[in-house]
Amino acid sequence: MEKYGNAATEEEIPMELLLGQSERQVEYDRAGRIIKGMETSLPKSKYEEDVFINNHTSVWGSWWKDHQWGYKCCKQTIRNSYCTGAAGIEAAEAATDLMKSNIARKASSEDAPAPAQERKHVTWGSDVPEDLVLDEKLLTEALKKEEERRREEKDERKRKYNVRWNDEVTAEEMEAYRMKRVHHDDPMKDFLN
Repeated sequence: MEKYGNAATEEEIPMELLLGQSERQVEYDRAGRIIKGMETSLPKSKYEEDVFINNHTSVWGSWWKDHQWGYKCCKQTIRNSYCTGAAGIEAAEAATDLMKSNIARKASSEDAPAPAQERKHVTWGSDVPEDLVLDEKLLTEALKKEEERRREEKDERKRKYNVRWNDEVTAEEMEAYRMKRVHHDDPMKDFLN
């Protein structure tokens, strides 16, 4: 008893604490709004609200364009940018107009590079033009290079690290490749080698 005490002999708990009453009286109307009594305080956010930084006159997120938030005052979508006002809006519009005119000018002048691409297609394509003249000496050299490339291709372990690539393909090299290529549907393919 000395250690834990006696609950029967202790003082009774006050009635206000038992029933959860207080001295504050609040009156409500039929809709549940407070008429008289304790005023409700608005909950505060942990985020700063209505803070204008870097000379902006509107908050971040007051403007939306092209799936990006921004500042309404200068229509910038960069978060910590400095407000440029109406001058910044005009400069952005001028840059956009210049970009659109450059794109239109480039689209209208795209006719020039077409012949170079056609020439490349003739080299790599499957059709050989009739007026193509091949140098026999260069063709034999290309055939030797193709054979050497195939031999090196078979033994990958001996390949060097410092490989020098040559992107330019001559007509003779393309013809050598076509001659050495294995045609899987050719019935005489076993007799070629």
